[in-house]
Amino acid sequence: MQQSPSRDESAQPEAAETVPLPSQQPDPPPPQPVSECGIWHSSSLGSVLISRPSASTWNGETVVGESPTHAAEGARAELDGSPTIATLTDVSVPPTLLMAKSRYFSPGHWLHSVILNLPALKWLDEEVSKQGECWQGLQRCRALGESLKAQRLLMRFPGQYGSHLPDKDASSKLLENYLRTFETVYRVVHVPTLKGEYEAFLKNNENPNTSFIVTLQLCMALGACVNDDTFSFRPQALQWIHEAREWLESSEKRRLTMSGIQIMCLVHLAQQATESLYGDRVWILNGTLLRSAMCIGLHRDPAKLPRMSTFQAQMRRRLWLTVMELVLDASVDSGQPPFISEDDYDCELPADLNDDQIGPDIETLPALNTTITFTDMSLQIALSRSIGVRLSVAKHWSKIKPNGGYPSVLQLGSELVAARQSLNQTLSALRPKASQFQHRFCDTILTRYLFTIHMPFVPLSNPLFCHSHKTCVDAALELSYLTLPASYPDNPFVEAIRMVSGIKEPCLDFDRLVTCGSGSFRITKHLATSILAADLAARVAENGVSKPGLALRIAEERWLLRAGVEWAEARIRAGQDNVKDYVFFAVVLACVEAQMSGESAERAMEQRGREVIDQCVEILTEMAGDQEVPQGSYPSVALDDGELDIMGAFWSSDFSGIGWMDSMSILPM
Repeated sequence: MQQSPSRDESAQPEAAETVPLPSQQPDPPPPQPVSECGIWHSSSLGSVLISRPSASTWNGETVVGESPTHAAEGARAELDGSPTIATLTDVSVPPTLLMAKSRYFSPGHWLHSVILNLPALKWLDEEVSKQGECWQGLQRCRALGESLKAQRLLMRFPGQYGSHLPDKDASSKLLENYLRTFETVYRVVHVPTLKGEYEAFLKNNENPNTSFIVTLQLCMALGACVNDDTFSFRPQALQWIHEAREWLESSEKRRLTMSGIQIMCLVHLAQQATESLYGDRVWILNGTLLRSAMCIGLHRDPAKLPRMSTFQAQMRRRLWLTVMELVLDASVDSGQPPFISEDDYDCELPADLNDDQIGPDIETLPALNTTITFTDMSLQIALSRSIGVRLSVAKHWSKIKPNGGYPSVLQLGSELVAARQSLNQTLSALRPKASQFQHRFCDTILTRYLFTIHMPFVPLSNPLFCHSHKTCVDAALELSYLTLPASYPDNPFVEAIRMVSGIKEPCLDFDRLVTCGSGSFRITKHLATSILAADLAARVAENGVSKPGLALRIAEERWLLRAGVEWAEARIRAGQDNVKDYVFFAVVLACVEAQMSGESAERAMEQRGREVIDQCVEILTEMAGDQEVPQGSYPSVALDDGELDIMGAFWSSDFSGIGWMDSMSILPM
């Protein structure tokens, strides 16, 4: 694909080529003060730059602000005396840059969603600034979280694999959990072959193949995510992931094999699902996965490679699709470019066949199934048809010089909606039907991309961007219903809303994945809750409570926001030691409910914040048990620039290290 020229290349070609003689070089222009391009709003979280380019000087390019930590010395004085974040009332142009210490986040990164709920962000800023009771409580929670992490470390010796396998019944259940869920969407293994090796291992486990043990443990680690409501196998899952990484790192040659790529795919999935690594660290390692896959030629269609068996060709095509899905997942979760395009590969789609229709001993493929016959490959093939548009979305916000403006966002959004509708129609037509887990998993994947492309425009007050706002709110409503826990108490209002939304029954596997899992499974739910909270606050601010036409929507969003708060609490009880999701959403809910009842929002947030933090301390203390935890004051912990995995979870980071770069642009319509 050819890249179109940038606006300044086409608009000012002659001026760029004019170079004065050395003797005629003009004096450099004096540095412009920061106030001429924007106003810094300082906070304990960092600094927000509200930049409003004037129409007379703006040439259509994105205005990029400097990081507060790298600003010119002349600008520091003005920055130090800038107004606080409390002076912000709304955002009128989309953010295009966020810097946290040395870390760069594109506008498509989910961290930008925190600006959707400014009152709660201001409350948190004040609490961090004064380092009072709430701040001390958060530090206490952090210390308890570190204690819990230490308790999850299992004793082992390097080079030993399989020493923490559970008994036969538990192992079989965890493996079946994986095969029933993740493997139906991301095809990694040949199920009959894996089951055969597992049965042989159960009969004789004296000298098992190390590659098989590592693969089995990773499958069980993923199966543990949906095994129960509290992720009781979390310590073992983390240990199995560590063993797999150690095995891969012990020999570089192991990565450049089919089994090595399969294990790398499983490691990637397991690290996301268990939060052993965060978004951008996973993206960095994902680059190794992509390049390793290309080194053994997975990106080339087997028909264009030296002769190989039918089974090998089909497994290579399946595995390449999985690599592409994981590349896209890591890209949108980290807000970084995927570094691949459709021009870089020509691997065809795999055959739409069940696993028992192909194998090492089968040389000829049987007749392909009809498009409505559900097979082991139906979901992966259906998802693959949207890879092109998802690649475009993943690249859109990570471009340094984006082109097309808001019309390109609308175009990509329309293509995503069409792809989502096509996927749902395909899954609904399959016979036998796809499971509820498969439906919801696939729909959540595409919903994540809708949020990515439209999110930067959600907080804007300009009605020109109302389509993005409505698209995200509608998608957030649908996702919130899909992720309601199966145990959520029924009442007439809930039943009526469920009936209208078309959600007929809960799905235990998916509920557990959203509660116990991490990565995109947590991020998408987090974004949906943030969007609904922002929309609810806006409706309440417009006196929508008294308008009959809006009263039902407000009641619906308020109920779903409460469900989001309960979801965040459930994640803590499932072993998630990061409490700030729960604290933040609880404070957001308290603010909105106070505004609805005409009470002081500031007082409500302060009171609810203290209550929730105290509750978090109690939960984590109970989970930590007798483990000794440091008492007293808790000084702020500076974030090492090298600790890339910590910053992936915004609420785990050192607040003082975050610099908000709200460098804005007026997009051409």
